[in-house]
Amino acid sequence: MYPRSWLLSSGGRRGALVELLRDANPGRPAKVIVTDASELSAAGRLADEFKIVPRIDSGEFITETLRIGLLHGAQVVVPTIDPEIAVFSDARNSFQKRGIDVWVSSPQVAELGWDKWKMFQWMVSNGFPTIETQEIVEARHARFKGKVVAKPRSGSSSIGVIIVEDSSDLKLDVLADDYIIQRFAPGIEVTVDVAVDDRGRVLATIPRRRLEVRSGEVSKGVTIQVPEIELLVREVVTALPGAYGVLNIQVIFNPVTKSVQILEINPRFGGGYPLSHAAGGDLISAMCLSVVDHVPSVVWRPGTVMLRYDDAAFYRDPKFDLNPWI
Repeated sequence: MYPRSWLLSSGGRRGALVELLRDANPGRPAKVIVTDASELSAAGRLADEFKIVPRIDSGEFITETLRIGLLHGAQVVVPTIDPEIAVFSDARNSFQKRGIDVWVSSPQVAELGWDKWKMFQWMVSNGFPTIETQEIVEARHARFKGKVVAKPRSGSSSIGVIIVEDSSDLKLDVLADDYIIQRFAPGIEVTVDVAVDDRGRVLATIPRRRLEVRSGEVSKGVTIQVPEIELLVREVVTALPGAYGVLNIQVIFNPVTKSVQILEINPRFGGGYPLSHAAGGDLISAMCLSVVDHVPSVVWRPGTVMLRYDDAAFYRDPKFDLNPWI
C-alpha cells in the first residue's frame, strides 16, 4: 500500500515529483525526504526533510542514504538519475533487509540503461527493432552512409550528441573511443512511461510525444495513444531481465509506416513523468496498489498537453551574508 515516507535520491530539480509522492495517497499526505550531493537542490527545499549525501561515486553514498532512510522511516527509495541506478541496483538487498524497498531494476537492466551499445546488442539478440548502431572503432573502418548521430555509449541529457547530415562530415578521429554511431532514424520521438511490479507485470504504458526539448529533457509534450508503440514497449519490458519500478522507454515512431524502433531504455522516472500523471496515468499509485492477485487499472487520457515553465524554490542561507563569493 501507500508508503508513509518516501526517500527521493538525487532530487535536483525534481520538485514536481516531490509533490506527486507526497500526495500519492489522497487520504493522508506522506513525508518526503530528499537527498542530494548539493545543497542547491530545488527538490530538497520543497521536501519535508533535506539531507546532503556524499557523491554517488563515493563508497559512503549508499551507507549514508540507508542511514538517512532508516532515521526518517522511509519505506521506499526512488532513484532519479542515471549514474545512481546501478549503484542502487547492487545495494537493493541491503535496503530490503532493513524494510526499505527501492524502485530500481536488476543490475542487468541497469547496465542496459547505462550502456547504449550493450542495449543495442541486447535488442538485436532478442529480435526487437532498434536503431542500427556501430562502435566507433568499426565506424572508422567502414562508416554508415548518409545522416548519422554520434553519442557517448554512456550518458544522458543529450550531452555530447552530434548530428550530421552526411557521415563524411563527422570527424571520427577526434571522437573518444567510447562513442557510438547510429543511423539517423526518420520519425517522431516518443517517450513511454512504464510501471512494472515486483512480479514483472507491466501495470501500464503511457506514450507521450516530445514536442519540444530543452537540455535533453522534454519541455513541451502531449500524451498520445498508439497501440503499436504500447504493444512493443510491453514486449520489451516484459523481456527485460528484472525490470522493476517506473521506467521510461524512448522510441522512434514513423506515422506513415507505423513502424516503431527502440531508441533508449531509462530504468528510472523520466523528467516528463508529471505529464503522464496529469493525464490520469498515476504510475505511483499503480505501483503502491499492485498486489499478488490484482493489477490496478490505470485509465489515462490521450491529448493531454504539458507546457513546462520555470518556477523557483526560495530559502535563506546566512553564509552568503558572510561571504557572497563562496
